[in-house]
Amino acid sequence: MSLHAKQFFTSALPHQLDGLVIGEVFYAPAPEPDLGIWLRIDFYETIRQHTYGGLRLTAIHPDKGQIDAVALSFADHCTFRARDLHNGTRPGTSGYATIRDFPHDEEHRPWAGGDFTALADAVHRYARIWGIPIPEHGGRTGPRAAPVAAPSRIRAATARAR
Repeated sequence: MSLHAKQFFTSALPHQLDGLVIGEVFYAPAPEPDLGIWLRIDFYETIRQHTYGGLRLTAIHPDKGQIDAVALSFADHCTFRARDLHNGTRPGTSGYATIRDFPHDEEHRPWAGGDFTALADAVHRYARIWGIPIPEHGGRTGPRAAPVAAPSRIRAATARAR
């Protein structure tokens, strides 16, 4: 797992949700019977293999299955703006606002250099819409990000099986 999902969802992404990571997917709260709707967060793959353009959030009902899904792109939330400016990567070019899942050494995280504040705020808003418990502890550090545009809707039929 070169995406280092556990470190990403528990450390890098300041979303303030309690949950657990299974493989490369974060579940909030931990899926248990009779808890109501829970949230699944994973990376969504772009048209290029092993290249991810953002996070897919899925609201899941324990009896009905998936009831909603949205995609939050790194580009829309300016997550890698500073990194891409530093590297000279421009919008519309390969690698812009994406991370790649290729073998890395243990020290390198493909999402290093990202500012996840606006993305985490969007995750937080989506969780609140579906009544996902947001803990009061673990306050956010630094100033809050400005509001961002609503996440784009994705169709369940476009999700790719892994």
